[in-house]
Amino acid sequence: MTPPLTAAVLTPALVAARWGCSERHVRNMAKRGDLGHFRLGGKLLRIPLSAVEEIECQTLMKSGSSTESASSRSGETANGNVTALAPLTRAKLDGLRLRSMPNGLSRKAEP
Repeated sequence: MTPPLTAAVLTPALVAARWGCSERHVRNMAKRGDLGHFRLGGKLLRIPLSAVEEIECQTLMKSGSSTESASSRSGETANGNVTALAPLTRAKLDGLRLRSMPNGLSRKAEP
């Protein structure tokens, strides 16, 4: 029988699931030095829970102090719904989307 895993050390996949982002984003944060980490056996990336909580606290402190001004600048409404993107951004995204679709499929018309 294996000993129970300790929750004090997380894998990039667990951190990504916790934050709702990609595992690649977590690994990039560690590589940049934004997220405390260590290597297990020289290869496996592990993140201490304390480092994850530190980032979460920093994020909460930043967002908590400027929620009103941030929401007006980011294009979000009071209830958190995202409003329309700038036309140039929308055009770029639509172009990328069309190029990534298999031949023969058409894009759904937007209302």
